[in-house]
Amino acid sequence: MTIGRTLLLAVDGLDEQDLATLRREGALSGDLTALQIRAGGPSEPAPALASLVTGASVAHTGVATQVPFRPDLPDSRSTWYASSVTAPTLFEAARERGLTTAALHWPATAGAEIDLCLPLVEDLRRYRTRWDMAERTSSPRMVAEHLVPRREAGVQLSQVPSDDLVAEIAAEALIRGPVQLLAARLTGLGIVRRESGPGAAAERALLDTADALRQIQCAFAPDAEDRVLLVPGRRLVPAALLVHPNAALAAAGLLRTDGTRLDGFRALVWPDGPRGVLHVRREEGDALRTAALEALAEIAAHSRLQLRTVDDGVGATEATDVIAVLEGTPGTVVGLSPTHRPLVDGDDPYYAGPRAVSDPSAPAAALVRGPGLPSSPVEGSWADLGVTLAHALDLELSGATAQGMHRAAPLGRA
Repeated sequence: MTIGRTLLLAVDGLDEQDLATLRREGALSGDLTALQIRAGGPSEPAPALASLVTGASVAHTGVATQVPFRPDLPDSRSTWYASSVTAPTLFEAARERGLTTAALHWPATAGAEIDLCLPLVEDLRRYRTRWDMAERTSSPRMVAEHLVPRREAGVQLSQVPSDDLVAEIAAEALIRGPVQLLAARLTGLGIVRRESGPGAAAERALLDTADALRQIQCAFAPDAEDRVLLVPGRRLVPAALLVHPNAALAAAGLLRTDGTRLDGFRALVWPDGPRGVLHVRREEGDALRTAALEALAEIAAHSRLQLRTVDDGVGATEATDVIAVLEGTPGTVVGLSPTHRPLVDGDDPYYAGPRAVSDPSAPAAALVRGPGLPSSPVEGSWADLGVTLAHALDLELSGATAQGMHRAAPLGRA
C-alpha cells in the first residue's frame, strides 16, 4: 500500500486570526479542514508536541513542562532530549515500517533514531560552541548532508535565525530525496510575541513565518496521496498577573535561598507558562507535603488562581514527586524566583519576563488535508490528534492513551 508522504508543521505563537495573512502571503493553499484541539491539557509547545507524536497524555510522555526540571541550573536554557520520552513516538513507528523520517527543531528528539534530525537544542553549558552542540545532537545524516557544508562555508549559527535554518534544510531534504515523514517546528513568531507582545515586531515575525512555511511547502509539493498538517499552539494573551509561588515556600522554610538565588529545596514550584508544578522530594513525608500545599493555598486564595492536587505525579523525576499544579486564569505568568513578591497584578516596571503567555483555556485549530485525515470538523486533545495521524499513516502508537479525534458530543449530552 502506498501511504504517501506527510508534512507536519508546528508554528509557535500562531493565532487563528493569522490564517488570513498566511493565505494572502501564499503560505496556505488548498482546502484544509480545521480540527479543534480542546482547551485543557498542555498549553506550552514542548509537552503539547510530545503528546502529539506519542498519542499519550503528559503524565505518560515524560515531557511534563516546557523546560525540564533542573533546579541545579535554574538560569540555563535547558532542553528536552529523546531519552526523556517514555512513550514510543510516531518517528519510531515510521522508522520501524522502513519510512524515511525527519524532525527539525522538534522538542525531545535529540539523540532519537531519526534519519534527518536537527533538534537545535539550547544547552550551551554542556557544549563548547553552537556548532559543537548542533553536530553532537543531530543525526549523522543531518550532519553530513546539511551541517558540515554550512560549517565549511563559514556559516555562524548564532547569526542565523532558527526558522530560516529549519526552512532551508527542510526544503533541501525534500528536494534531494524521498522523506515520508517530515516534522518541522517554527518558533520565531512565538518568541517575538512572548517577548514583546503585539506590535510591529510581531507583524514582521508573522511575515517571516509565512516565508518559511511557503518555502517548505513549495519544496514538499504535495499531490493527492500526501498529507499536510499545520499545528498552531495555544492563543497568546497579554501577561496580566505575575506569580512567584516559591516565595511562599521560602517563607514557610521549605526552600533555601542564597541572596536572590535558589540554594536548596524540600519543595519547589517549577514554572510552565501559566502553570506551576509543585515538586516535593521523594523522601519527604506527609507533613511536609501538607505544609507545601498549605503555603500555596494562601496564594491560590487569589481569585485568579487555583491549586489542583494530582495523583499521577509519583516519580516525576529521579528525586521528586509532583503533588499539585497551581493554575492561573488567562494572562497568568508563573515565575521561579523565591525572592520576588508572590503576586503582582498588571504591569510591573521591575519585571523583565514575557509580555504574553499561552492561554490553556483556549482551543487551538489544526489545519489538515490528505488521505486518512478527517475531512469534516472533529475535536480532541493533542494526543488524540497524534493517534488520528498515526492511523492515517497505518501506524500504531503502542503507548498511546488517547482514542483519536472525534465528533463533538451534542449539547446536553456527555
